[in-house]
Amino acid sequence: MDMSSTEKLVIKALNKPAKGGQEEILEWFCEVFDLAGKNDPLEPEMLRQIAERSIKGEGITSKDLNKRLETPRSTVIYHLNRFIYSGLVVRKGRKYYLRSNDMTSTLEEMQAEMEREFNRMMELAGKLDKMLESEAYGRRRKEREE
Repeated sequence: MDMSSTEKLVIKALNKPAKGGQEEILEWFCEVFDLAGKNDPLEPEMLRQIAERSIKGEGITSKDLNKRLETPRSTVIYHLNRFIYSGLVVRKGRKYYLRSNDMTSTLEEMQAEMEREFNRMMELAGKLDKMLESEAYGRRRKEREE
């Protein structure tokens, strides 16, 4: 997947939740990925619904989420797009799924993709460093000659 124009990864460094319950963990993931507002239960509940259906291999539609969450469909779609943009969720046809079968696999895929992107950036950074070093060397040499 090409992250250059379709995905932006924001990860906040937050302490693990003090309580290890499902609700707290879902809230934590939403906060870590900058998807949730303070004390807003919508995103964690959406993530739970998507994850439960993904584990079953079923996916969920925006209409299903609209009914289950009693939230305007436009609001549901707005948040689904944020989940997609974060890389956690994908859309297949009319249904939304975690990027992989479960949260662990989803995070493993995201980690592998980040590593590929960082390796690509490191390669270009090395090339840039050599160009800058060469340019700086050329300027110093020119200054000595003058």
